[in-house]
This record gives sequence, C-alpha cells and structure tokens, in this order.
Amino acid sequence: MLRIARWCLVGTAFGLGGCEDPVASAVGRAEGIISDSPTATPTIVGSLAGNVVVSLSEDGVDWVNLGSPNGVTVQLQSAAGATSAHGEQDAPLGPFSRVRLVLDGVTARIKAGSVIGAVTLAADVDLAVGGPDHRAEVVVALPPFTVPTDPGMQRTVVFELRSAQWLTASALQAGAVSDAAIQAAITASTRIDSR
Repeated sequence: MLRIARWCLVGTAFGLGGCEDPVASAVGRAEGIISDSPTATPTIVGSLAGNVVVSLSEDGVDWVNLGSPNGVTVQLQSAAGATSAHGEQDAPLGPFSRVRLVLDGVTARIKAGSVIGAVTLAADVDLAVGGPDHRAEVVVALPPFTVPTDPGMQRTVVFELRSAQWLTASALQAGAVSDAAIQAAITASTRIDSR
C-alpha cells in the first residue's frame, strides 16, 4: 500500500496523473458494409470480389481508413445480406461528412444465364471494375455524423452497389466497368447499430 502511495505521489509531482481513473480515449467503433439489394426481378447471378477499403472524412482531404485493404466477396443482386469490409474498427469520433469506398483489383463475376441489357450470357463473364487501372474510388457526401462513444453501439456505413445500373451491354463489350459508371451508381448511408 505504501509503495502505491509513493508512485501516486511521484506521478502527481511529475504531472503524470497515473493514479486517476482511466479516461476513455476519443474513439468509438465503426464498420463499413457492402450490399447489392436485388431488383424487383433480379436478372444477375454473380459476385464482386477483390480488395476494398472504407474511409471516413470531414473535409474530403484527410481520410481515416477503417482497416487496411481487405479481400471480400459480395453477392450481386442478393437478399442474403451485406458483407463487412473490415469488421468493426476503432475510429475517431468525428464529425464526418463523407465516406469513401476504394475498389482495387475488383472483378465482377457474372454467371451464365444472367441477363445484362437484352443479352443472356451463354458462359460466365468476368468484368474488371474501374477500367484500365482496375481501381475505382467512390466518394459520397452525407449529412454530418459522428462515431458513438457508447461501447455497446457502433456507426455502420452502408454502401449499396446497385449493380443493375453498371452491369450494362456496354460494360460487356468493354470487358470492364468504368469508374464513372461505378461512381454514379453506388450510394451510401450510415446508421447506429448495437454491437
């Protein structure tokens, strides 16, 4: 007991504050998820696979990544649910007003029998996402939001792929989905979820 009192006295003398209750750090928990909800009459069977990174920003200049590039597979036009980009991650509290999804080395793998435009695929088709460099960056502006400090809650960023808008006959001809097509289609929203 005497030893603890001495350390508290030393810590106080040097301004360390080591004998106080621990103070919660200014971080919360956040997660990025990706989904592709089915259209009224789904015509596509396939998946999107490759490396993704989800990021948050207040100003669109400085970004906080919710993890490092991670290989994921997202089922296209599927009601099966969303795919987590990185799992739950520590994140600063914010505020934030933009979210970003980077797709790097991602390929859309479409199964035979799927219908794109008016074309029924006779064989499986792979389409590079992001054009010649096989990379696409999607930034979406949102109403300002923060990451909760409550340890039982998390901020969830939801990216909706809306593949029906970018899986087109022109993408089939090019063998790739352009940056512009991906950027115009993908939407994002955020919500608070229980952990």
